[in-house]
Amino acid sequence: KNGVLAMYKPPNLPIHEGGAYKNNTFCRLLAEKVSPSWSPIHRLDRETSGIVLCAETTELRGQLSESLRTHEMIKIYTAIGIGEAKDKKWTVEQPLGPCLKTELRTKQGVREDGSYSLTEFEVLEQKNGFCLMKVKPKTGRTHQIRVHAAWSNLPLVGDKKYCPDESVTLEYLNEGYTPRVEAMCYSERLCLHATSLEFYHPLDKKRHKVSYNVPHDMLTLWKKLTTL
Repeated sequence: KNGVLAMYKPPNLPIHEGGAYKNNTFCRLLAEKVSPSWSPIHRLDRETSGIVLCAETTELRGQLSESLRTHEMIKIYTAIGIGEAKDKKWTVEQPLGPCLKTELRTKQGVREDGSYSLTEFEVLEQKNGFCLMKVKPKTGRTHQIRVHAAWSNLPLVGDKKYCPDESVTLEYLNEGYTPRVEAMCYSERLCLHATSLEFYHPLDKKRHKVSYNVPHDMLTLWKKLTTL
C-alpha cells in the first residue's frame, strides 16, 4: 500500500453520502474494508465506474490533491457515445458551470462565464451509430466529460441527465427507466469508466500507473449496440 491505494468503484455507488445515499457509499465501504483513516483524493460521479485513488494520511491526500490541481496526474476514461464522430481526435475547450436553462438542480452546461475546462477525445472504434472513445480530461470540473461529449453531439450511452431532450431526464426521474428513456439513452448504465490513472508517489518518488479494464457489462453493451 505504502500510503496510497487504488480502488475500483462500481457504477451506481456514490463516493460520499448525500440525498438518498447514506450508508451505501464508497467512503463507508473504504472505512469498513480498509480503515477509517483512508479517504479518496478525487471523486467519480455516482454512475461512473472505475479507479479511485485513496490515501491514508492528510499529508499524502494534500500532496496528491495538489498533483490533480496542477494536472500532473493523468486520468484516462473509456466512454461510449451515441453518434459517430467526424474526426479521429478532437479537443473540447469550453467553460463549464451550472446550467442556466434547466429544471435540474445539479445539471452543468457550457457557459461563457464558466470555469476553464479542457477534454481530449479519441475514437477507438465506431460502428452502427455509436462511438467507443478514449477520453482524457485535462481539468476536473463536475460532469465535465459528460457535458463535453454532449457538446460534441456524442451524448454518452446511458446518460439520462445529459440526454439532449430534458423531458427524457424528467421522465426518468419521475417514472424510472421507461421504454421512451431506453429508446433515447439505450441503457440505464452510464457508459463512462475511469480506465487508468498515472501519478507521482510522494513517498517513493516514482511514477505509477494503475488500470482497470472496461467492465464486462459495458463491453457486452458495446457489442450489442454495434451488432443490432
